Amino acid sequence: MNCTSPYDAFARIYDLQHGGFLDDAPMYLRLAREVAPATSILEIGCGSGRVMIPLIEAGFRVVGVDESAEMLRIAERRLRTSAHIPAERWSLVHADARALRLAEPGFDMAIIALNTFLHNLTRDDQLATLRAAHRHLSTGGLLVMDLPPNDEMAYQPDDGVFQLEATLVDPHAGTEIHKFVASRIFWAIQEQELVYRIEERRAGDAAFTEQLVTFRLRHVFKHEMELLLLQSGFAEPTWYGNYDLSPYGEGSPRMIAAARAI
Repeated sequence: MNCTSPYDAFARIYDLQHGGFLDDAPMYLRLAREVAPATSILEIGCGSGRVMIPLIEAGFRVVGVDESAEMLRIAERRLRTSAHIPAERWSLVHADARALRLAEPGFDMAIIALNTFLHNLTRDDQLATLRAAHRHLSTGGLLVMDLPPNDEMAYQPDDGVFQLEATLVDPHAGTEIHKFVASRIFWAIQEQELVYRIEERRAGDAAFTEQLVTFRLRHVFKHEMELLLLQSGFAEPTWYGNYDLSPYGEGSPRMIAAARAI
């Protein structure tokens, strides 16, 4: 399927910042082991493969789907260069998740990790993504989604002013990268606009290149998410508040839904 993504221009920066983030990996491993002893897993929005790798290394078969060809290129490089990952345990698919129709249905588990679901900006987008996940799960298969908590937007900047978010080093390009972000909140439609300004320069060089990338996110609340899941063929979800699978409640840093396909 021919699809493009703003992440194509942002993939290298995203992977430099988030490629080593593994706080959520033990949770997915634990849930996968509880689902079935020989679990097959579908990851929607797999990005550069950071969640896929520990799951595959643990013995699971994982199919990763992403609409960014550049993200998938990075994921493929990481997967092919790992000495602990047999080629038969993984595959990557370039596709828009909303219209996903794989020849390999019957997955035991589906994952939508780390705020990925927020890229669905309309109710139709949200339902299409959830129904695609349901379509590829076996009856009783488990969907796990990692979302921000209900109060996340209240703590986000709403002034559109750029703030330094991260300083990164690209060892391959030999450059230093300053990543700035400006945030605006649109409460009436539950959306957040993030504009990233990427400044990159070689060590000792005063000149730098600049890149702007804009993302729009649609935040979703707990009861709203429950209705979307029920409409998409899932049972009422279990809610967790962090990667240790503690219950969701006031002050929880994450809002994680685990719902079975019926």
